Amino acid sequence: MIFKDILFLEKIVKNNDIKKALSLIQEPKKFALKTTKKRSALMVSGHQVKHLNKIDEIPADIIILNLEDGVPKEKKEIAKIMIAIFLSHIENIDKEIVIRVNPLNEGGFEEIEFLDRFNFNAFRIPKVKSIEDIDDVFIKTDKEIHASIETKKAFFNICELKHPKLTTFYIGIYDLLNELKLPHSIITLENPLIHKILSDFSLTSRYLEITPIGFVYQQYKDLEGFTKWCLLQKKLGMQGVGCITPAQVEIANKIFDEDKKFAKLIVDRFENEGPFTINGLYVDEPIYKNYKQLL
Repeated sequence: MIFKDILFLEKIVKNNDIKKALSLIQEPKKFALKTTKKRSALMVSGHQVKHLNKIDEIPADIIILNLEDGVPKEKKEIAKIMIAIFLSHIENIDKEIVIRVNPLNEGGFEEIEFLDRFNFNAFRIPKVKSIEDIDDVFIKTDKEIHASIETKKAFFNICELKHPKLTTFYIGIYDLLNELKLPHSIITLENPLIHKILSDFSLTSRYLEITPIGFVYQQYKDLEGFTKWCLLQKKLGMQGVGCITPAQVEIANKIFDEDKKFAKLIVDRFENEGPFTINGLYVDEPIYKNYKQLL
């Protein structure tokens, strides 16, 4: 936990006490930022003090400090300041911290300018439509840029979004289907259209050498369903998935970490012996390279 007592912070959020909140921001602390496997990206809303206080304990690879969807309009300003308060009090953290701002023309630019001085990994930009959006963010920050692929323009022109600072894509399946005028009911494990959307997204992301993160499964109590979607998205090339509960994080970490023990065995043995056969698999240079890349 970052604060031993959070009652006073919860009261500040409840009363929207902007002045008091601003007085609690400390000078930003500098510490080495971590790079993780990106198996799980947990969404934490900026106005939820109880959840913010646990971000140093939850085993997610990425913590998404959220200012967009899920934060009521009347709480967006206090949520922004709460994120600043927590970031200014963190002394070290073993995961990646990403701030998901609002659309650039709906407060996103102002949020970037306010929060950029703190120590975290990246800004996540929603509703991206073109490389110009990325360039506009690049002018305002030297941090990594992550982008949500949730507009039809971005999805069908994803190859145009190559940028040196752009490192990670998140597929926003629900918003994308809204733009395509498709019902969310088509999001089923067996639907080839969903398979195509996800596989096109992951393959193009990897062609651009940008990390693809799968979508958030909204039925957060259905852990069996979440597990099945993790397995499918892994098969379709995702590096990890979005999560909304710690229970989902644990499942995602386990699923996207499977194969690592076998991969290490393959890599170590090949580097010591050269080509060999194991369990009917002939391990030559291409097989070795694939398992090394997996590690």
